[in-house]
Amino acid sequence: MNLFDLAWRNLLRNRRRSLLTLGALAVSAMALVIFGGYVATIISALQTETVRETGHLQIMRKGFLDFGRGNTARYAIRDHAAWIDRIRADAELQPLLRVVTPVLQVQGVAGNFAAGASSTFAGTGWLAADRDEMLAWAGAGLPLPPRANLLRADQPQGGVIGLGLAQLLALCEALELRDCLRPPAEAAPEGAAMAADLGALVQQAGAVAQGRAPASDAVPGIELLSSTSGGAPSVVRMDILRTERQGVRELDVSFVAMPFGLAERLVFGPGGHGASAIVVQLADTAQVPRAQARLQALLASHPGGADLEVRPYTEVQPQYLQVVGMFEAMFRFVALLMGAVTLFSVANAVGMSVGERVGEIGTLRSLGFRRGHVRRMFILEGVLIGVLGAVVGVLIGVVFSEYVINRAGWSWTPPGRVMPVPVGVDVFGHPALFLGTVLALAGLAALSSLLPANRAARMQIVEALRHV
Repeated sequence: MNLFDLAWRNLLRNRRRSLLTLGALAVSAMALVIFGGYVATIISALQTETVRETGHLQIMRKGFLDFGRGNTARYAIRDHAAWIDRIRADAELQPLLRVVTPVLQVQGVAGNFAAGASSTFAGTGWLAADRDEMLAWAGAGLPLPPRANLLRADQPQGGVIGLGLAQLLALCEALELRDCLRPPAEAAPEGAAMAADLGALVQQAGAVAQGRAPASDAVPGIELLSSTSGGAPSVVRMDILRTERQGVRELDVSFVAMPFGLAERLVFGPGGHGASAIVVQLADTAQVPRAQARLQALLASHPGGADLEVRPYTEVQPQYLQVVGMFEAMFRFVALLMGAVTLFSVANAVGMSVGERVGEIGTLRSLGFRRGHVRRMFILEGVLIGVLGAVVGVLIGVVFSEYVINRAGWSWTPPGRVMPVPVGVDVFGHPALFLGTVLALAGLAALSSLLPANRAARMQIVEALRHV
């Protein structure tokens, strides 16, 4: 009779204790699979949102991330169109690319001067068609609906502002916003006449720059003030297509999304061109290292590329890795708790089995079983119950995830967002989670069986046979 048969029969000898231990391990495995799948889903959703917002890679001037916000024109890429053409024409990059588009960051003062209201803003200029493509990316494998792009290619003057900024600029009534708070009534602000004159001047300047008639009051809009690359004041009028509430209050009161051409005119003046960065979105996130290496080689092989660098989305949005690290730490903490449950449950079961079978151990030793045989028999007993409990728990976790959690219709609103997202557990997308759970619990079961198994192996034959 081999050791496996002996270990299996010993499990069946006390079925109640074996079932209780197996149940504890099954609960641990189920918790690891469900929570691990949930964390994987959260990370995939976060990656999807980050890549939709910033792309996989961004080409920018060296130092832009540290100083570019304070001096957009100084760190701008003036020949971005030529670089975009080179990237799209590269034979090695073509199969990897999805979107290559410029983006322009701009800061300044937004004003509704007719109402005597103004506030600082942080704006981003996009090409509407490319922005549509970026927001539809779903390369992380989750069936997340594409985000709506509020910019329109047929509205070169139209942009989007945060709801908080609309409140600060007293635009609630003009935009007919229902959930917009109106400031209390007060006397006419000082300098109202000057503000009205400045507003008229801004509208006229925008009309001249575009070659069209001054904007009508029927179209709600704001005036954006900044400085050009030469330091001269620059003003444009932006029609408001829509407001969009942002998940972070500081962003909501300063958010402006505008057409790329309007941002260029605000930063560089009429006829000026430039971009803060060139955004590269790939079809597959796994190709980021390859695409980054090729882009760096492309920059090094052309004049003017030495002053540029390629940054991945994890550096452009450093909070991505922070959030991923937080959820991974939570998973490790849960895994530690489940591991403790496994250790104590198996150690207790094997220890009680050793105490009940002292006479049997003496008989086996007298029949020629060595100490190592006895030790391996009890360790194998613990491993068997660990593997069985882990497999049962994994199966229950998969069924519960697919047929209960994923079909319950639960949702939650993540930090920094205003729209709820569905609660899901992506277990089939991460098969390594199954194997890792089974192997980890089996290993912990073997480890917890080692102490009682050593105690059984060290028993003296005569003393064991005298035990009643």
